Amino acid sequence: MATHGKLTKQERAAQDAFVAKLAFTERKTARPVVIALIGLVGSGKSSVAQELAKRIGATVVVGDDIRIELRRQDASYEHASRIAGNAAREIVRKGGNVILDSDFIDTKRASLREKLRGTGVRLLFIRTHCDRDVMLGRMMTATYRNQIDDFFGGASAAWKGNAQTKGAVVKIREMWRRTPHHYRWENEAGGRWVLRKLPFTVFAEIDTTDEAVWKREVKKCAERILSQ
Repeated sequence: MATHGKLTKQERAAQDAFVAKLAFTERKTARPVVIALIGLVGSGKSSVAQELAKRIGATVVVGDDIRIELRRQDASYEHASRIAGNAAREIVRKGGNVILDSDFIDTKRASLREKLRGTGVRLLFIRTHCDRDVMLGRMMTATYRNQIDDFFGGASAAWKGNAQTKGAVVKIREMWRRTPHHYRWENEAGGRWVLRKLPFTVFAEIDTTDEAVWKREVKKCAERILSQ
């Protein structure tokens, strides 16, 4: 991959390993599209990404997979978003669309916009959210399925529990940590978390609580993208 930027040797190795594993998909849109997702762990980003990718013809770039490659190279996660942007540019150059499966609620948005400047790409943001009990249930399901080798299960965070529950609990930690970015607390009727109004435009907001409903919403979203 030609675009390495200011990455270290270990980061370049992680980037090259990640890009080599990507399954490139031809785009179905007239103009290249990069979609960046916004949502907490467990909010349905990955499911929406995979479903939407099938409909518009897109390659999904998973942020956690980049971090796994960085971990294998004993490198920090500092430039994971830069690697994602590099991968997106390469996919677009080859004639593809990109869906970035990571949370772009924070300053990564500016970096992504800069990375795509001058490429003629249409950049869209899609927000996913769902009932909090559903989010927690999804995290615990990973425990029941013994999925301990994913990004969270292999995290180096301090840990006092057993290996089987580590991935789910680290995910819950991450959800708690990032909740204030996505929700605000209302001190009414005992208190509740309410979705924050975002300070930028999103193309769609998809509630993934009910599978049949969110798949219909993804279909509508894809139809809008394909028609423009």
